[in-house]
Amino acid sequence: MAHVGRRRGSRDTRGDIVAAAREAFVEEGYVRPSLRSIARRAGVHPALVHHYFTGKPELFTEALKLGRDPREIVLEMAEGGRSGTHLAQAFLELWEQGRPWEGGLPPFVTAAQAVASSPEAAAGLREYLEDRVWSVVGGHQPPGERERRRALVASQLIGLGWARYVLRLEPLASAPVEDVARWVGPTLDRYLEGPLEPAAEAEVDADRSSEH
Repeated sequence: MAHVGRRRGSRDTRGDIVAAAREAFVEEGYVRPSLRSIARRAGVHPALVHHYFTGKPELFTEALKLGRDPREIVLEMAEGGRSGTHLAQAFLELWEQGRPWEGGLPPFVTAAQAVASSPEAAAGLREYLEDRVWSVVGGHQPPGERERRRALVASQLIGLGWARYVLRLEPLASAPVEDVARWVGPTLDRYLEGPLEPAAEAEVDADRSSEH
């Protein structure tokens, strides 16, 4: 007699797990769903989730069709002392995977649709980035400045993806990845390590100090 909620592995099992994970992340964010609860949604034994995926980060990457764990890109940047141009190119190559895209949608658009349609999915992506990316960068920078730089880098990369893959703005939409990366690289360099204008509250504090 077959066990309820358990199914032998098949060529569709991996896809069932990914589909169940996508539903869970869209409904609950990144932190709340467990691999066991995702297995339950998919109707498979939890061991099968571990068979196909090393853990929740890899499953999240697959479910939102990110193509590659952004943590790997950040670690490569840190180890190689690479520039903003390298960072932009790495993320563009992540989003360029499989051109022409299966189903006609670039990976960036698939992820954007998921987070735009669900506040929980947006929160999940933010939680994922905090856990997998921001936790390994900017440790040498003071609090406040660190968060500001992270937000600026994210705004540049996400804005670039939006302009290239969603709005299809020319020449960004059709230019080679290498060219686009060179165009935005200097801005990313400044956001990463260059001088930034002080935050408004810092200016106010400085003015108050000078009065005493």
